[in-house]
Amino acid sequence: MTEFWTTNWGDAATALGILVSLIGLGWAIREAHGARSAAQAAQIAANEARDRMARHLQAVDLQRGIGLIGRIKDLHANNRWEAATEHYQTLREMLSDVIVRCPEEKTEFRQKLAIARSNITAMDNRVRERGAEGVSEDDRSQFGQGLNDIQSDLEELASDLGFGDAPGGTA
Repeated sequence: MTEFWTTNWGDAATALGILVSLIGLGWAIREAHGARSAAQAAQIAANEARDRMARHLQAVDLQRGIGLIGRIKDLHANNRWEAATEHYQTLREMLSDVIVRCPEEKTEFRQKLAIARSNITAMDNRVRERGAEGVSEDDRSQFGQGLNDIQSDLEELASDLGFGDAPGGTA
């Protein structure tokens, strides 16, 4: 028997080495698969977190826009038209930011925001063209209705984002 091991030791060591190598390779493949699964799970979690953060930022901006509209309405009521134009600019920029962060597939959401931004621009241009003295009661009524419509749209969009009820209401 000793003679068998003496003459075949190299073959047995080679076979044992191959067996250990195969076991090690199987373990390495299993670990690599587990690491890949963990990386995919981490990527999915990161995407979900990014999407939640984007929705939250949109909701915050929409809430801020609703507040700005309330401030603009107060300025209109107090005939502070020049001060209102500064808030029109801020509101337009905020709406642009929300549009940029909005996913491409949300076309209706993006369209409502684009229309609101366009209407704000039109109001701002009318005030700038006519000056404080040139704003008629008809203009004031149209501005109020337009701001109420935009405010309602923003409240609806903020509510659709799922971050609670939008504060304020139409005045």
